[in-house]
Amino acid sequence: MKDFYKILGINKSSSDNDIKKAYKKLAFQYHPDKNKSPDAESKFREISEAYDILMNSDKRRMYDNFGYDSVSGEIPQVNPLDLFQSLFNVDFTGLGENMNSNIFVFSDLSSMPFSHLKATMQYNLECSLDELYHGTQKEFNISHSVKNSSGGISQKSTKYVINVKRGSKSGDNIVVKEGGNYIPQLDKSEDLVIQIVELPHPRYKRKDNDLYVIENLTLCEALTGVDMYIDHFDGSLQVKISDIVRPNQMFQVFNKGMPIKHDNKSLGDGSDKDFGNLIIDLQIEFPESLGEKQKEYLKKILIHLDRKPKEGQLVHAYYYKDKEEVRKELMNEEEEGVGCIQQ
Repeated sequence: MKDFYKILGINKSSSDNDIKKAYKKLAFQYHPDKNKSPDAESKFREISEAYDILMNSDKRRMYDNFGYDSVSGEIPQVNPLDLFQSLFNVDFTGLGENMNSNIFVFSDLSSMPFSHLKATMQYNLECSLDELYHGTQKEFNISHSVKNSSGGISQKSTKYVINVKRGSKSGDNIVVKEGGNYIPQLDKSEDLVIQIVELPHPRYKRKDNDLYVIENLTLCEALTGVDMYIDHFDGSLQVKISDIVRPNQMFQVFNKGMPIKHDNKSLGDGSDKDFGNLIIDLQIEFPESLGEKQKEYLKKILIHLDRKPKEGQLVHAYYYKDKEEVRKELMNEEEEGVGCIQQ
């Protein structure tokens, strides 16, 4: 089992900056163009894998909690061109091999352990849940290297206007062919991969295409029912609760979740089949205190709703009273202002 912390010579409390520094040092040391030892390439691969996992907060948390097996399927074959370009400000037009410079030259891409992979540049596009529900258009600028008229490398800022389909989710990718940095060894620009990043919502949580929300009910509402009005992405949503609600009960509203985005089109065109569900987590708020008369009043109301007592079980005296007799007592107490009851 690989120990990524040991590979980079750091510990579990190391910061992102510590990880980056360790990677830089080891990458220069074990780069196959500089280090001709038999294990240089495999060591260089391990260093790149360790950097990729530990610099990603989600992957690092999985690795820390569950070990290497939990992230082994998540390890991309990291393209060292991308790593060196981002960390060392690589200018691939330079041909010097001075170890003290910021220029790093790959003499033969075909000999690299990652050469079978496609070079890509990634940009994280942050979207709110509301934007992903309705779909949105996002504008942003990306700075990237291009081949200039003299054959050298220049920096260019390109404005992108991206249509994000409704129902998109974190991890969805939009690929712009050859929209990234220019790579001289390939004589072409790498692809730009725009990855959707869903921002947290203050009320709703998303699980796949379903939406989850917490709603509080009073004890009276939980027992007698209520018409709730929920602030939904499509406006105010009325939800009728008529049955008795038990603690931590979930209430499902069909077809009121996120639009379902398909490969070729984003649905959500009005068809009920194109949405996930809304899951309402019903939380019951109990009163902080009750007066003695209120307690007696509730006992008289609720005692006949209880299950029949087992033999030998102590029960309240009201259980053995006739229901009509109890109702009359409640009516009298209502007149005295203790409580209320519908005839």
